[in-house]
Amino acid sequence: MSKKKVAVVGATGIAGQQFLAALPNHPDFEITVLAASERSAGKTYLEALQEPSGSIGWWSDDELNPAYAAMTVQDAAKFDPREVDLVFNAIESDAAKILEPQYATTTPVVSTASAFRYFEDTPVIIPGVNNEHVSLLKRQQQERGWKGFVTPIPNCTTTGLASSLVPIFKHLGIERLVMTSMQAMSGAGRRGGVLGLDILDNIVPYIPGE
Repeated sequence: MSKKKVAVVGATGIAGQQFLAALPNHPDFEITVLAASERSAGKTYLEALQEPSGSIGWWSDDELNPAYAAMTVQDAAKFDPREVDLVFNAIESDAAKILEPQYATTTPVVSTASAFRYFEDTPVIIPGVNNEHVSLLKRQQQERGWKGFVTPIPNCTTTGLASSLVPIFKHLGIERLVMTSMQAMSGAGRRGGVLGLDILDNIVPYIPGE
């Protein structure tokens, strides 16, 4: 069975890089397109990651796949989603509001952005937790006239929490839960470095909408 061709949009950012770290040698997916902002378009992926200092802004613990490093980055605003079977999107929500509907006209989109999380026809799926919500995608396609769809992933803290709690809830029940997240340390847009340093002698960064 042939692999599905996928595009990673927002490939130069920290979230986009996680797709590239996870997908080498994947049994079902093959990355054939990398897309990012106009600033990165036309460069090789490695060139697009290069900082003014000359350092490479690759923030994953896994090494960058050489095949990805040599790929030419496309402009996310001009990328034709018909080139691929699936789009993994990791751009910011403001841009996602514009680009994701364009992609979904022809091609399924799985997104890290929050742009579509609050629509009634859009499932926010956590595998193994709420698989039955997938049925909403047919409604989304019918109402919006799309061949593809947009399904955003939940907030990253929610994903880990729900995945851990659902089996406990199903088998044992839960009466009360207290959870503290320091997500704001890494969610305010900081790129790389020791994220914990942001919080020393400081208050928790404010993220609008969180």
